[in-house]
Amino acid sequence: MNNLATATSNVTLDDHVEDELAGFLNLEKPTSFFLFAGAGSGKTRSLVNALNYLAKTYRDVLRLRGRQVAVITYTNAACDEITRRTEYDPLFVVRTIHSFAWSQIQGFNIDIRAWVKDNLQREIAELQAEEAKGRAGTKASAARQAQIDSRQRRLDRLAEIKTFTYNPSGDNRERNALNHSEVIKIFSTFLLTKPLMQRMFVEKFPFLLIDESQDTSRALIDALFVVQNAHADRFCLGLIGDTMQRIYPDGKERIESEIPENWATPEKKLNHRCPQRIVRLINQIRGGADDHKQEPRDDRPEGWARLFVFPIDAPDKPTLEQGVRDYMAGLTGDRDWSDADRCKILTLEHHMVARRMGFLQMFEALASVDDYRTGFLDGSFAPTRFFTHNVLPLVTAQQKSDKFAATKLVRESSPLLSKETLKSNDRPIAQLRTAQAAIDSLMTLWVDGDPTCAAIVANIAETNLFAIPDSLKAALAAKQAAAETPDDEEADPVSDQIAALIAFLDCSFTEIAPYAAYVAHKAPFDTHQGVKGLEFERVMVLMDDGEARGFLFGYDKLLGAKAATAADIKNAQDGKETSLDRTRRLFYVTCSRARSSLALVAYSPDPAAVRAHVIANGWFAAGEVLSEIPDIPNG
Repeated sequence: MNNLATATSNVTLDDHVEDELAGFLNLEKPTSFFLFAGAGSGKTRSLVNALNYLAKTYRDVLRLRGRQVAVITYTNAACDEITRRTEYDPLFVVRTIHSFAWSQIQGFNIDIRAWVKDNLQREIAELQAEEAKGRAGTKASAARQAQIDSRQRRLDRLAEIKTFTYNPSGDNRERNALNHSEVIKIFSTFLLTKPLMQRMFVEKFPFLLIDESQDTSRALIDALFVVQNAHADRFCLGLIGDTMQRIYPDGKERIESEIPENWATPEKKLNHRCPQRIVRLINQIRGGADDHKQEPRDDRPEGWARLFVFPIDAPDKPTLEQGVRDYMAGLTGDRDWSDADRCKILTLEHHMVARRMGFLQMFEALASVDDYRTGFLDGSFAPTRFFTHNVLPLVTAQQKSDKFAATKLVRESSPLLSKETLKSNDRPIAQLRTAQAAIDSLMTLWVDGDPTCAAIVANIAETNLFAIPDSLKAALAAKQAAAETPDDEEADPVSDQIAALIAFLDCSFTEIAPYAAYVAHKAPFDTHQGVKGLEFERVMVLMDDGEARGFLFGYDKLLGAKAATAADIKNAQDGKETSLDRTRRLFYVTCSRARSSLALVAYSPDPAAVRAHVIANGWFAAGEVLSEIPDIPNG
């Protein structure tokens, strides 16, 4: 009986893909490829198997010529996992995109200086041209002048910099430090404009594999396409990913459609993670976007998926959601459903989390700007990181009378106590007193309640307690500019970026702590970004356009309660991404995290329309869509 089950099992359905990859990874005749690997398909296993094949086949010849195999992944956790599973083999260079890019340009100080100089001169010229067309004395003018001044200062001292530095996990506030976006731009530009670097690159790394390629910087992907085309006979570029799981705006849209015709396009069809019911659901979800369909493992259980649809103005939503979890506990016989801490509670959109946790004003100020959104949501955005990593820990330490923590932070982060400052000061004790006075000055802001972020930045600008990001300096200058006539301000408005930062400066400092907890994944619920690549036994997904205000997304459109807008229709006709596209992807990512059971909770202005739509489209059977919580079934 067991032999019969094994013979008819589909568990080995994708084994041929491993053999195909081995064929592409040929040092003498490489074939570049895009491996489609949907949710739960075991792409990390395939990646590790491919690396092990390369080590077994080409270790000696690669090592003899000092060559290595490069792997770019999206997170440090993924790097650690792949490194561990390849037993820390030095043949492999496994890094995040920023870390890898820096490793390739580090030391090219003359070339980096030339790029930074050219970039600064171009930015200054653009700002000066805008200033010439604008009106003096406006808030926009004050912001431009501050931006010009900061760039000019950096340009003036550029010649003094002998060696550039960069920390993929740091703030990079040092004078000789590059920022995150510069590192990617410089590496991409060098690959495109320096033939010698191209040749050196492909000689060092004849194989480059990129995991989560749909979320990798489009500028770098485009540059690597050029490199691969120029060196196709001796360079293999392997992209691994799934366009339905693209969740960051700086990733390359529709990457599958731009794969060169002479590339191979293998596909993994088996979903090893989800039970059969959930695989059917996620196939239906993505059916409106492409033709990829997965198969569940036939040894996986049926599993459970339920959609709860409630009115958008339902009272006491947290209690209602606990009722859903209790119902799921009874339905599945899994008592852990009743314990919120043992469930992974996800939202498709950060706006709802921001409202519930208490940083809504901050979110609305910054998340609508495309240039800011990714960094703001992952915690790397310099203006918010200034508060979460400098101001918040210092204020917290002071309020707890933790002198050790406060002193340690200031010694490590304040320019008042930097090595250069102390070395050039004849009286270091006096400099310590200056730093303490700056701390005392900052803490006076809390005497009459919690200050605004603007008051904090203005205070620190006076004392130089911390290095303030240039963009915050520009926003503060605009905010403090004397108001001109309304006509002047209307004729010369501030940019969307500066307007967003001014709105952020108006936020209360009380919003910083919950925001910091959220980006550190210490919140009671998470979003699609926070669970990228992960899986959980029981998953609850909350959807609420009332709380999210349709902020870049539209659950009611996806679920049929609202029609597509004119903008959605036009974007679709123009081949551009719509809010429906974004929502579908996030819905797919969140639903596909579940290993056993899934509860979807939607708050809608038209619950009946949602119910009719999902049943008509075959997403759910009638008995799986609930408009109220029934009596808890006996487990």
